[in-house]
Amino acid sequence: MHRSLPILLLFVLPLNSFSAGDKPADKLLFDFQNPAELKAWTNLENPKAKEPAAKIELAVDLTAAGKRGLMITFAGGNWPTITTERVFDDWLSYQTLHADVWASRPCVVGFSAFQEKSKRGEGWEELVSRWTHTAFLKAGANHIVAALPGANDYAINKKWGKVVRFEIFMYNPHEGESIYVDNIRLSASKAAVPPSKLDIPLAGAALVLSGKSNNGVSSAQAVIELGKRLKGEWTRPAAKTLDQVEEEFRAQYAELKQKYPKAVMAILRDGEKGYDPAAPDKAYAGWKDAYFNSHGPDSNYADRARNKGKSATHEIFMRHRSPVMRVDLESIPKGSTILAAKLVIVRANEKVQDDHDPQKKPTMWVVEPCNRPWHEYEVNAFEYAKDKFWKAIGGMHWGDDPDFLPIFLAHGPGQGKVNTWDFTEAVRFWTDGKHANHGFMLHGDSHDYMIARRSRSAVRLVNRRVKPW
Repeated sequence: MHRSLPILLLFVLPLNSFSAGDKPADKLLFDFQNPAELKAWTNLENPKAKEPAAKIELAVDLTAAGKRGLMITFAGGNWPTITTERVFDDWLSYQTLHADVWASRPCVVGFSAFQEKSKRGEGWEELVSRWTHTAFLKAGANHIVAALPGANDYAINKKWGKVVRFEIFMYNPHEGESIYVDNIRLSASKAAVPPSKLDIPLAGAALVLSGKSNNGVSSAQAVIELGKRLKGEWTRPAAKTLDQVEEEFRAQYAELKQKYPKAVMAILRDGEKGYDPAAPDKAYAGWKDAYFNSHGPDSNYADRARNKGKSATHEIFMRHRSPVMRVDLESIPKGSTILAAKLVIVRANEKVQDDHDPQKKPTMWVVEPCNRPWHEYEVNAFEYAKDKFWKAIGGMHWGDDPDFLPIFLAHGPGQGKVNTWDFTEAVRFWTDGKHANHGFMLHGDSHDYMIARRSRSAVRLVNRRVKPW
């Protein structure tokens, strides 16, 4: 048992990228009506990541009412890719790529454009030197709309030269399955972005936050807003050891016991006995977690697809770079009243940079509940379980049937080595009989940064017992 593990304490577009002037007409890149086009396409040969060859042929296109299109039949693999050098080279006057794709099941398909100075590989310079768009597809016909310019001169940009190669790929295709691609074209018009706003309430409070950002809705933006609102209330935290935090919690329990004689306290930390008064010799084993990276740009798809559920440590940072965690609460009797709870995360990194020191400036962290039954050793930024896809990268869809629920169950600043958050409302949320416990993501406003051990952790809770435990 590691006392430094996470613990839950409970009482139950750059404008200069494009030339000025009149907008050019749409440019058709590929419509696959001429059989000679097929000769220009081949399977990408990557000696560092050998993939099974896909079959490339022209067939009746299911995306366009009987029109001929490109059918790609895969033989499995991780990121099998087909490629062509027969491309239109001047993309700088265009804003958007359009394509029609038909798929037999929900899946992820991508497109890449390489320019003269683009680099292949997974380093940062390599990633930002090429344009890539990954799309979450539904079963049936899909229309892809992808912006060509990117932030910070990434993607299609004059610094990289003319476009020299175009690629189509699929993530983890099933052996023998096909997709149909047609009508790939460029448009000088920007894709319309409908106005949207994400309202996120704080559990147990009247405060509602706005999640609106330049790229749509985002809970990450709401955390930043919350940090700004509460900045004036921040006081410099006193450094505490884990023993001090736990002793304070036991003192709080003793006070509650005077008012609620049947109250019980449980410590939900993996490997620790005594969490269940009905089975005092049983060790807790109810934590699970997995880190995944949603960091852009889309060319970072290889890292986004990695599952890190077995890593010894992981970073806890912003919404696009934090783990999902879940603590099993099944030992709490139905109908119990949760009097108090605390989540405790012990920082594993000893050194903290001044610009990420929670004892020197205000920081903000939130707990955002997940709405999907993710698998600890399968979840990544594309899937919450094998062949079960998020609706948006990293589960960042808060519309109908959201990936994560738009509510913050806990919030507060970091404190340093040992960090605690009031988790009472969170435990109440998952034990009220109305909400499935699919865990949560702890993420911040960028002013703090932690390396933590996997949350084979502990939860402290005090629960008002309404039936034998």
